[in-house]
Amino acid sequence: MNVHLRFFLSIGLILASAVAGYLARRRGWARETVAKPIMTVVTVVAYPVVGFMAIWGAPLQWSDAWLPLLGGLQATIMALLALAIGKRLFADRGDCGIVGIGCGIGNHGVTMAGFAVYLLFGADGLGINTVYALYTFFAVVLLSYTIAQRFSPGAEHQSIPGLMLRNLLHWRAAGLYSCVAAIVLTGLKVPAPQEIHSWHLLDGCIYILIAMAYFAIGLQLRLTQILKFKRAILCVIGIRHVVGLALGVSLAALTRISPWPLQGLSLKVFLLQSSVSMGVLGVAVANMFHIKPTEAAAIFVVSSLAYLLIGIPLLLLIFGG
Repeated sequence: MNVHLRFFLSIGLILASAVAGYLARRRGWARETVAKPIMTVVTVVAYPVVGFMAIWGAPLQWSDAWLPLLGGLQATIMALLALAIGKRLFADRGDCGIVGIGCGIGNHGVTMAGFAVYLLFGADGLGINTVYALYTFFAVVLLSYTIAQRFSPGAEHQSIPGLMLRNLLHWRAAGLYSCVAAIVLTGLKVPAPQEIHSWHLLDGCIYILIAMAYFAIGLQLRLTQILKFKRAILCVIGIRHVVGLALGVSLAALTRISPWPLQGLSLKVFLLQSSVSMGVLGVAVANMFHIKPTEAAAIFVVSSLAYLLIGIPLLLLIFGG
């Protein structure tokens, strides 16, 4: 399927699913609490399945190892910075935690920043984008889950290494292991089944994932409360876009002192992906650990709209010229 058509179909499905969820809650067809099990299935089943099929057979090169490594490092620094700022801005630990989660993982897929990559750099750029996005499967388990457990309501004090180890061994880590399995199969040159593409299995799973995730977001979206979360929204947007870009430029520059500097198309994709909106997985984690899910949905929607209306046009103007 043409990526342009896929993008517009995805945006249409996103809007329809979010509106359906919003109306379902408003009219009493579904309770807001339904969002938690839906988001758990999205994170533990849907994303791992999609990630496995997308990574298996992707053109992975050793020279591209910088992309997920730097992406993960950047996500960690941004999340820690958000937590430090959040402690000064918010009295509620939950508000601080959701800002850290929101800044940790961006929306790098084809429904958002990945589409901008394709528009600017074509199929080759989209392939590199897939390699970059590998970091999210590790970050959600080691970073986002850990933050959520430290800042969720009634959380007991536990050591960071202990939490990380527990998360690695928990069934919630399915996405990480599906990613590792796909990388191993690709490294061993085991061919991916042609049916993944000929039967449009990957596309179908992506659309199911989108419908489920955005329906759950719609269930939790309360338009009248968005201004209530303005400080958290501005904090996430500022760190994800302004700090993210500055950090991305700095990390890319540091690779120049190594024998394998980040350059060419890989450098462009990395810089573009350094400044993107909050990811769907951030909302999913907020639901799974019951840490300000309504606030997470509001931050996600506003940051996504800002990126669609301002971010993508600006990127096309800068890189497209």
